[in-house]
Amino acid sequence: MIQTIQAQITLFSPTDKTTVPIQITYDDDENTPNPISKISLVYNNIEYCGNGTNYLWVDTFADLQSKLPNNIELACCMTCRHGNMCPYGNRENLLFCTKDVCIKSKEDMCNLFDKNISLSEREVFSYNYCDNFIYQNDDYFTYNDYLFCLKEKNVK
Repeated sequence: MIQTIQAQITLFSPTDKTTVPIQITYDDDENTPNPISKISLVYNNIEYCGNGTNYLWVDTFADLQSKLPNNIELACCMTCRHGNMCPYGNRENLLFCTKDVCIKSKEDMCNLFDKNISLSEREVFSYNYCDNFIYQNDDYFTYNDYLFCLKEKNVK
């Protein structure tokens, strides 16, 4: 079944931080082999759309980033170094914030899940933003394929 989420997302430019409305459309049918997802936003009166087939929307966020102007960056949990996925299984629009934990490997994420009883406090939406935001980079491990998908798009 096709679902739609209306939300807000933060964008960074070299001189500004702004929040714009987004619309996420996705197929939540578990039996669909390659569920389609789409994220659209309007920035400076131009509509930008990212499309993907990964049920976790990672490729959709990367596709959207690849279509934005070069000086505009998505700033959200999906693009944040603290936005990690569950090592035991995921669902769309769910990440776990590890802003207070140093994650250096998948094993560290597994240990966090194995030892932490109250993971619900770490749950965040993919499009959320907070003041602890730091972009992902190759020098810091994040259990999330956003950077990989972004590199596949040959952007930035």
